[in-house]
Amino acid sequence: MPVANYEQYCSMLDRAKKQGFAYPAINVTSTSTANAAIKAFADKKCDGIIQVSTGGGEFASGLGIKDKATGAISLAQHVHLVAEKYDILIALHTDHCHPQYVESFMIPLIEETERRREKGLSNLFNSHMFDGSELPLDENIRISKELLERCARNEIILEV
Repeated sequence: MPVANYEQYCSMLDRAKKQGFAYPAINVTSTSTANAAIKAFADKKCDGIIQVSTGGGEFASGLGIKDKATGAISLAQHVHLVAEKYDILIALHTDHCHPQYVESFMIPLIEETERRREKGLSNLFNSHMFDGSELPLDENIRISKELLERCARNEIILEV
């Protein structure tokens, strides 16, 4: 199956809430760790969530580049290709994007989804997490609202 689309991801989350369980969410840093997570989900016949953090994205891009967004895009594209070979749904999520990385990590990933959608392709990531916990509450809410508006336009769930 392909990576879950917006409706499938919403159904996954609704089902988990209704039935009182959580999907495993595995942070990956390479195609090897992504492959292992997908295979583990498939072996257990369990849908799941693959997460990419800023550090995971940086690691995946290689020591010569160390670009969080480039690595995350690369990992997500890999997961899109590999997930099609399995009979489970995989969702893609970014984990704990702190305020100092919004412009260099989350925004480029949202822009990549916007480019994909213009071409009729599915979203790169199903959801993103903005972690503004280090900010004063009013600033955290302001940034969260700005990100939520952009994510909502692109059928991306935003965790805050």
